[in-house]
Amino acid sequence: MGSHVSRESATAKPSDDRAATAVMVALRRIVRYLRLADREAEAALGLSAAQLFVLHALGETTAPSLVELARRTLTDPSSVSTVVDRLVTRRLVRRTRARTDARRAELRLTAAGERVVRSAPRAPQVMIVAKLRAMPAPRRAALVRSLDELVRLLGATELAPRMMFEDDAGDPPPARRPRRER
Repeated sequence: MGSHVSRESATAKPSDDRAATAVMVALRRIVRYLRLADREAEAALGLSAAQLFVLHALGETTAPSLVELARRTLTDPSSVSTVVDRLVTRRLVRRTRARTDARRAELRLTAAGERVVRSAPRAPQVMIVAKLRAMPAPRRAALVRSLDELVRLLGATELAPRMMFEDDAGDPPPARRPRRER
């Protein structure tokens, strides 16, 4: 995060700078929107925005499996599993054996979890998912391509796509790139 100017930015055209600025402003607004919602959920409920998102997903109906809950939250089972574990510990979610398949656990809100969902603000991810689903398919596909390209260019393709703002304390710090010689 030094103050030096990269070779790429030194040769950028003003129109490129405007476009890059517009992208950065949009990303900052989205990240800030999510961070503020996470802080609000933490302050009001002692929950992360990810935990609130999972509670909202379970508030719609019981999840017959962790895989189904992951599908509803548009994430992978291992990420949602960590969040569910925390919610079970807080007695907001209950795991019960499925009647039809004893190898599977059904997930449902406890009475305390239902009270939280009724009184809590809507999780920001719920609104984002709704807006993405409402977006015309060609625009959504273009957004996916653009974001995937940015992730690739940043070298972030190997990072686990965890639920947003869920604790990453066990993760190693990102690899530092060597500084370019001047």
